[in-house]
Amino acid sequence: MQHFRLNKRLGLSAAVTASLFLAGCVSIGPRGLELSRTEFNSAIQRTDGEQLLLNIVRQRYNDPVMFLEVASVSSSISRTASLNLSGFFPGGGSPESYNGGVGGSYSDSPLVFYSPNTGERFVRQILTPIDLRTISLLLQSGWSIERVLLVAGDSFAGLKNTTTGAGDYQALVDHLRTLQRADQLSFALETYNNVDILAMIPTPSALSTEAYKEACRLMNFPADGRPIRVQLGIGERPDPNSYVFLATRSLYSSFYFLSNGVEPPAGDLGDGVLQRRRLDGGVFDGDGDLFKVQTSPGRPVDAAVKVRYRDQWFFIPSNDPDSRTTFALLSMMLM
Repeated sequence: MQHFRLNKRLGLSAAVTASLFLAGCVSIGPRGLELSRTEFNSAIQRTDGEQLLLNIVRQRYNDPVMFLEVASVSSSISRTASLNLSGFFPGGGSPESYNGGVGGSYSDSPLVFYSPNTGERFVRQILTPIDLRTISLLLQSGWSIERVLLVAGDSFAGLKNTTTGAGDYQALVDHLRTLQRADQLSFALETYNNVDILAMIPTPSALSTEAYKEACRLMNFPADGRPIRVQLGIGERPDPNSYVFLATRSLYSSFYFLSNGVEPPAGDLGDGVLQRRRLDGGVFDGDGDLFKVQTSPGRPVDAAVKVRYRDQWFFIPSNDPDSRTTFALLSMMLM
């Protein structure tokens, strides 16, 4: 009789275990989010970065760019469970025996839909000069005016932005960055006659600084403390004492500009696969570079973002904060 009671407890234990397993199947929704949402988010963010870097590298080789957008992601999560119990009751006073089994399965079936960015809408997005509203939002959210104007600016107050970075344009944005870093320069967006105006407003303490005086001199603007109003345009200003002109790049032009920072394999330069570009002491040369992409024949170990192209690995090292920040800025402008 003792053996009979022990087997009954074993059967009861199996039933309880199965019941608990089945009870866990009642609600999988919240657990499904925990299992998949962060992973999908990370995968999309990582591959977006790889795609952007790929297109910058393509620009270095003068190859066509191509963006493939993740249009939508759906995921169907399911879990099933099964329980079976059986018993054997022999005659002749032999002890009963029980057999049982518990089973289950879990499945995740994601569906990802891609959409190539082509057509008139995409062409306008990538070829239209960046507007002042975007510039203003970036500056008001804390982005460096130096970095924004180096990436998005083509000319400012008649000064040309080139890949060498030498000369007055670089000096001007350096001075403005000095004022911004010292909280002596704020930004506001104004609208006159449906035209956007970016107002750069110096604080009273800025007026005595060398950075403010030099910035005004380079812009040919009175250093009298009035707001420096910036308008999209190029050429001579009708009223130099009222505002300055800023000509912006398109996103496509920004890609091309930053592609100067891609360091191709020596063989590609020697074989004439791509053209050499002069970078005489500029922002892509030496310490404190605006943007630099390194190359490796093998998979890089410590890379913030990497992509394989033309049998080489192109990557931004994790220990290059300048390049990583510039890349993050370009990603923000592309959204």
